[in-house]
Amino acid sequence: MNLVFDIGFNRGEFTHECLRKYPDCRIVGIEANPVLCEDAPRHPNLTIVHAVASDRADEKVEFFIEPAQDGISTASKTFMENSRFTKGSSNLHPNSARWLAPIEVESTTVDTIIEEYGTPSLIKIDVEGYEYNVVKGLNQKSGQICFEWHEEEYDNLLKIVEHLQTIGYKEFGMIGYLEEGDIFEKITYSFKGDPYLEEPKEYFSWEELKEEIDKFCKPERRVDYGMMWCK
Repeated sequence: MNLVFDIGFNRGEFTHECLRKYPDCRIVGIEANPVLCEDAPRHPNLTIVHAVASDRADEKVEFFIEPAQDGISTASKTFMENSRFTKGSSNLHPNSARWLAPIEVESTTVDTIIEEYGTPSLIKIDVEGYEYNVVKGLNQKSGQICFEWHEEEYDNLLKIVEHLQTIGYKEFGMIGYLEEGDIFEKITYSFKGDPYLEEPKEYFSWEELKEEIDKFCKPERRVDYGMMWCK
């Protein structure tokens, strides 16, 4: 692992695991929350970019901070309206999040980041419903990709994979928390949901994996979530 893009850096937990496992790798962390950028750990192998990763660069994008739960801050109004944090689930009360009025943050794209820092070994995307906008800003196959999924964002999952297929990604694997437990042979179960740097046990064609996902995914339930890995 030589270079990692940590898109949705937040407090750097994913980066910390990368540096623990690969001490010599370089990390470029993309974070929209200016406070978290200021508070980011200092490390010689870490570069922090204050920006919203999107499908177009050099634009002002509205970003909504959730002060009590900064990990669900987002640039996606759809996520704010339809996610488990607003509509609730069997595990969450409705309206468990309170986003502040938006701030404006300069946008960048993955292609732009590649031009400046080089081609990464891994791109991690965890941006609370804005993942499709991020992958649309990538127009060339560039190392492995992992991105967060929520079952209420099923339509976005389909659009993300469709775009990744058009630029050359052919193998897909899913790891995550499933309410049904560890009963699907093509999905790697994790009680943590989205464990850092833990890949699925196996990769499949999208057609094979989608058939399995469709057996458990219930967007109206808003419980299952995890990470999709692509290569």
